[in-house]
Amino acid sequence: MIRAFRSEWFKIRRPGVLLGGLGAMVAFSILAVVLTVARADKAPDAVNILRLSQPDGFASILQRGSDFLGIFALGVLAVATAQEYSNGTLRSLLVREPRRLRLLAGKTLANLVYVCASVLIGSLVALAVALAIAPSKGISTSAWLGAGLGNTVGVMGNLVLAAAAFGLLGTFLALVVRAPAPAVIGGVVWILPVENLLARAWPNVGHWLPGQQLAAIVAGGNNISGYTWALALGLSMAAAAAIASGALFRLRDVSV
Repeated sequence: MIRAFRSEWFKIRRPGVLLGGLGAMVAFSILAVVLTVARADKAPDAVNILRLSQPDGFASILQRGSDFLGIFALGVLAVATAQEYSNGTLRSLLVREPRRLRLLAGKTLANLVYVCASVLIGSLVALAVALAIAPSKGISTSAWLGAGLGNTVGVMGNLVLAAAAFGLLGTFLALVVRAPAPAVIGGVVWILPVENLLARAWPNVGHWLPGQQLAAIVAGGNNISGYTWALALGLSMAAAAAIASGALFRLRDVSV
């Protein structure tokens, strides 16, 4: 597994891959902060100045980017896994490492480390930007690193957990369809319009949808699922996706 991890990490370290995904995550984090702070004096809802001045004000900014987080993590793992089929490189990898589960585990772990590190770095950059620009809008940030430090660290931890879970779902989709584009498009369509429509039409169904549970984890619980339920069910679904991925990868013939 270590050799598979190193092999995959060698690909991730290429500037185009490393800086592309990380740059996108950092850019989105900065954009989310700038837009939220810019409209804080005009917003009557949960992003107004009074709300953002609370100890968990920055945590509430981070929570608003869960949809993009899911797309990013799912897309990275889906593309990294499926492109071995579409590029025809999987046969060569299996010649060097015929133990399929170790190969899959090493590749997946390397990409999960990359995704989770990108999410954490993006969150830290967002915090720095928010601390710099929020006072200009009259938002007090003194409590963010004081009484609110636990909230900030907790949300960052939940973001990392959700990113890892979305990544495992992306790996599963890639192994089902064995092509990058259908895996990513199918995952995005399911996470955004399909799950949201189902949850609005039948609220009870939302308790069982993977994307809704992972969004609830990031939010620390919401009106669809409590945090404990979302954490247990969301991570259980991610574990089931990992087990199913291993079974597919081990038992399916490589026909490309």
